[in-house]
Amino acid sequence: MSNSTVSKRSYGVDLANWQGSTVDYPNIKFALVKVTEGTNYVNPKAAAQIKSAKNHGLLTGAYFYANHSDSVTKAKAEARFAVAKAKSLGVPLGSYLADDFENGDGNSIYGYASLNTDAVLAAMAVIKESGYKPLVYASASVFRNNLNISRIIKNYGTCLWVASYKVSGRQDYADFNYFPSMDGVAIWQFANAYHGYNVDGNINLIDLKISSNNHQAKKTEKATESLSQHPVVRWNIGVVAVVSNSKGAFVYTDSKLTKPESDQLKKQGTVWQVFGIENGAVKVGKNQYFDGRAVYVKANPIAYNTEKHAVVKIVKPCHALDGTDPNAIKVYPLKVGSKIEVQGRVGRFLRIKDKYKGKTVYVTGNRAYIVL
Repeated sequence: MSNSTVSKRSYGVDLANWQGSTVDYPNIKFALVKVTEGTNYVNPKAAAQIKSAKNHGLLTGAYFYANHSDSVTKAKAEARFAVAKAKSLGVPLGSYLADDFENGDGNSIYGYASLNTDAVLAAMAVIKESGYKPLVYASASVFRNNLNISRIIKNYGTCLWVASYKVSGRQDYADFNYFPSMDGVAIWQFANAYHGYNVDGNINLIDLKISSNNHQAKKTEKATESLSQHPVVRWNIGVVAVVSNSKGAFVYTDSKLTKPESDQLKKQGTVWQVFGIENGAVKVGKNQYFDGRAVYVKANPIAYNTEKHAVVKIVKPCHALDGTDPNAIKVYPLKVGSKIEVQGRVGRFLRIKDKYKGKTVYVTGNRAYIVL
């Protein structure tokens, strides 16, 4: 029977097809098993490794090897595939499932750090909603140079699984004089040949626990979080304020916030265009101001930079177009509610990242809103 709790500073291993089916290594308390890669590959030894880990009394979790690079769409698909396989292979709900984000085998770390982070966070959201606890694995270098650690920690707390080796080769114990100091580390992979075996060695910096009550968030809570964290706006709206106070917020008639416009609070999650900041108050219209502490202000970079990357949501029926002209040929339909990635814009036409038959295609900005 597998353990459901492991105290911090315990040793563990992670396994893939390169390791054997029996998980029996010195002094270990937990094991993380590779279940999938991309949306097609399943580790052929995963079922046996998961069963063996549980039979040896180990806290058992999993990971998937990312092929999604900086694509939010692919990240979600890969996470959903990993979740489905983890469940079917016997990884307990409430345990840990990691997005293994490293370079190679179809994955690139060399996009913008902000977009890499968007993709990783999208995968972690799928993992959390499924009932698993999300982790993200990467080397210390990738975390520092190719991902935004603070954003990940802000969303998921202590959730980093960082790889950094004092030496390449046998290590029996973690040397904390070499620890790659950074915030948010849950697990440190310190060796690539634990006790001389062909297996990675890890040590947890926090207590690990399989939570039996790790249920999905309520739909109302999820909707509010989505509104507050990722509002959608037209391409030419530069800055917006989202009411973040759970009880709502008053609109005032002056920047000194002396008189409310009415006695009605504006609801949490409502989105307002920002026209400036005065005396610390957020101006959202003529003689309309929010207390800056009651709203979440977010900028839309693509409004200022025509080469910025972004994710857009299709808000009206439309087609991908073969040019930046109102009379351009319609190439294929875009489904309302779907999200696609764009790479900059030409005027009000947004350049779709994925080419169609080798050719760049566009969508008009009045039908595809920017997801912030």
